[in-house]
Amino acid sequence: MLLYNLQKILKLMLPGFILLSLSPFIHSQLNNLTFGQQQLLGYIPPLLALLSLTLCISFNQSRLLLSTLNLTGLFLLIQDQLQSSLNQPGNFVLFSLVSLLFPVLQLFIAFIPERGLSLRWILRYTPVVLSGYAILWLAAQSNALAHWLTSLPMGLIQMFADPYLLSQWTTFAFSLSILLSLLILWFRGTLADACLVLVTLAVAVMLALFSESNISALSSSLSLILILFTVLFNSYSMAFIDELTGLPGRRALENTLNSAGRHYTLAMVDIDHFKKFNDTYGHDVGDQVLRMVASQMRQAARGATVYRYGGEEFTIVFKRMDEVKAIEIAEKVRTSVAEYPMQIRDQNRPGDEKQGRKQRGRKNKDDGTAQVTISIGLCQKMNDHKDSQSVIKQADEALYLAKQQGRNRSVACHIAQPRKRRTVAAT
Repeated sequence: MLLYNLQKILKLMLPGFILLSLSPFIHSQLNNLTFGQQQLLGYIPPLLALLSLTLCISFNQSRLLLSTLNLTGLFLLIQDQLQSSLNQPGNFVLFSLVSLLFPVLQLFIAFIPERGLSLRWILRYTPVVLSGYAILWLAAQSNALAHWLTSLPMGLIQMFADPYLLSQWTTFAFSLSILLSLLILWFRGTLADACLVLVTLAVAVMLALFSESNISALSSSLSLILILFTVLFNSYSMAFIDELTGLPGRRALENTLNSAGRHYTLAMVDIDHFKKFNDTYGHDVGDQVLRMVASQMRQAARGATVYRYGGEEFTIVFKRMDEVKAIEIAEKVRTSVAEYPMQIRDQNRPGDEKQGRKQRGRKNKDDGTAQVTISIGLCQKMNDHKDSQSVIKQADEALYLAKQQGRNRSVACHIAQPRKRRTVAAT
């Protein structure tokens, strides 16, 4: 379990790491730009932020919307107030406070559950993110920040390590924000949480190297691109990935078949007696069965792609394979599911937690395993097929024949000889 979670976190963070690792190379190239071209760099983050906010609202990505606002507030305040030396007392105070504000807000955003956008939600959370930057901007406009220098605690004045410009308190705030956000990522395991961690890390590096030219525009742009990537990927997942099983869904199947060409075999898969199983053990156990079948099929279907077609039906696409090769893999899939010991918990287990603890670790005679089986119908794409739907239809006919012949078997339907069907019976 530990290794699985580590691999999942690394997989989620890999795209962001690759993107942010390009920043040193990009920064070195920015020095070759003319002064006018470098001035235009300041317009890129606001444009990216506007695009990000639009997509976050369109796809109900609430936490990424808040992170975009947090990043935009930081960048605009830097552009408007911190373009001169930090040796000026007012600038130093503003830089110290805004460096502390950003990681605190990022941690706040990380703890918020993802529940979509509503007017009530927007009115509750957006003022929390924007009010801090608004107060600091007003204080900077009134030249009040210079008088705050003597009131700052030493933790905000003393740098953590030269030549980096992060104070001791700011370094602690960023470290705490990143560590707790990683902990949240560990339990939630979402791409949005990985994005929040990487954005916080990118801004920490940007503020530490604040004296470098164009660093704020570059870091903000890359961070906003990362947020945009996350929003688009999440929207893709909602449209194309089945949430229960993690398999590509029906829309993804349609896209695959549209570009699969003429040489492929398609299999329709159905869980045998699923309705009876669902009614007997309940919908929660039924969902576990669907997840188990999806997992076993994905592992066994080497060289093919498994899709959730709908309900208890799945589809396997064997690209560049005929029925002879495809049915061999289909049999491995069928056997893998049939041989998996599906654990069924006692339906009459006590609801009281204390009684439940007493029974844990002690085998219950009502607990046991149930065999789950699948039937498979295959059809190879032939020249006389008008489209992919006709292939699916004939694969369904082969699946129906597998059901008639006793279930838990694979049937391949040769389109050229429709009355002859190859059947591989269960062993």
